[in-house]
Amino acid sequence: MVTSSVLLAGLGLIAVVTACVVWVMVDAMIPEALPALTTVLSIAGGVVALEVVLGTGLATLCAFLYNLSALYSGGVEIAVTDGPDGPDGPAPPAPRSLPRLARARVRVRRYLRTRVPSWGSGAVRRLLVGGDARTPVGRARTARAHPEADGPGRPGEGLDAPGEVSDTA
Repeated sequence: MVTSSVLLAGLGLIAVVTACVVWVMVDAMIPEALPALTTVLSIAGGVVALEVVLGTGLATLCAFLYNLSALYSGGVEIAVTDGPDGPDGPAPPAPRSLPRLARARVRVRRYLRTRVPSWGSGAVRRLLVGGDARTPVGRARTARAHPEADGPGRPGEGLDAPGEVSDTA
């Protein structure tokens, strides 16, 4: 809220200065064509004050809605460190995020495997089992042919073992 107020006040100051410069330039070319400078500046000040109040309210409302939606969707995670994590300084973000991504990938695959809509059961079964288009649509199987290909299942795992080829690269 404070940041948006300061930003909008700065933009408003730029607008007032611009109005003043335009008034001086027009008055130099065509004298007595515009109202007095005090009238122009008071109107510009009123517009800027309205802009700051409405813009701050809109920014506050948007921040509130984002925070509300982040409660349900997880939001955007930003990793910021205060100090060194170890003797060599802060750990690079990639080694910390790869296990999280691998665990998330496994959770999504398990979720999608167990929750197949009724209209997609035949297509999913043909994809998982390897049937052709003429295979009669029946009840979908929820188990994959090779469940070990899904990746790690425990929270401590997450990276491919040495010598294996990663399918996420």
